[in-house]
Amino acid sequence: MMAGGLSVLRYAGANARVRGLYSHLLDEPTWRHLRLSQDPQVMLEALKATAYGGLIDVQRVGFPGAEDLERRLWGRAALNCRRVMTFVDGPPRQLFLVWWQHFELENLKALFRGLDQNMEPEQIRRLLIPLGGYSTLPWQALLNERSVRGLIDRLANTHYINPLRAAYPLYQRERSLFALEVAMDIRYYRDLARAIEALGGSDREQARRVIGTRLDMLNILWAFRYRLYHELSVEEIVNYTLWHTIRTDADLVREIALGAEPAYILQRVWGGRAFDAEDLADLRADDARMLPRLEMLLERYWWQLARRESSGYPFTLGALLGYVVLQEIEVLDLITLLEAKIMGWPPERTAEYLIRSEE
Repeated sequence: MMAGGLSVLRYAGANARVRGLYSHLLDEPTWRHLRLSQDPQVMLEALKATAYGGLIDVQRVGFPGAEDLERRLWGRAALNCRRVMTFVDGPPRQLFLVWWQHFELENLKALFRGLDQNMEPEQIRRLLIPLGGYSTLPWQALLNERSVRGLIDRLANTHYINPLRAAYPLYQRERSLFALEVAMDIRYYRDLARAIEALGGSDREQARRVIGTRLDMLNILWAFRYRLYHELSVEEIVNYTLWHTIRTDADLVREIALGAEPAYILQRVWGGRAFDAEDLADLRADDARMLPRLEMLLERYWWQLARRESSGYPFTLGALLGYVVLQEIEVLDLITLLEAKIMGWPPERTAEYLIRSEE
């Protein structure tokens, strides 16, 4: 549905500025050159000529340098999300703020993991995505905590505190961060769903289509992962997922927990034409490679959806969301590409793990 006059006025200025950010995404010739470059040195030299050039230190190639570059790449994606957020106000601005907070969520998980592994504060700090001065969490105080219980108590004034306290006894029994990370995920993504529903009219429709699809994807992936890798009970799988997203609910999750095949689930959720029949045929639950294939299939579907949003009618919230998604997927692909070249993978093997398809 085409946006009305008020929506056009609201997003015209924002779109003009986001188009400037769109121009910094990698074009197809540059992406092809990076993908086909023979080693990480050549790739990084080529990347220096792009909008990512300021992040590149070619002298630091190797796994330690690559890990540092990964954090800086994610930091750039987080910063660009904040930039888009400043272009809008009201409920759309709140949606971008909540979406940006998934970078904070990843940092919290890294902090819990580092603490659980008895890492020193400075070692943990090097794992965190740089978020500048935007984060409201007391990172220095969090880094100085020396116990998981103390870290949870430090989060007393955040929306994570109640689910973390509820999950802590299970952490104590099993000495696994699984329950704590699931608790944070569920809390965060429920907040994201509420931010979508707080929108009105075409904004809500577009946010459901772009960000709501992400919630659908995660709910399906979580349910299959809990069933196949963690061997949880049906009740546990339902409790460890989102009870309702745009296209999924507890009944669908229960079907997955009871043994439904992934191809059937995808066709039920998105219809018979969303995915190639050959790709669906490769999704057999008894195949150890099924879950990575399912995840890649859904990520590529999301990338294509974001591309359509970004190339459609420009004066919409969907166009802004499309940019944010494309930026994050580009960063993820760049990280995959760099790691593959460090490990000496040929382009054909690397392509299996890249989300962006060839044009």
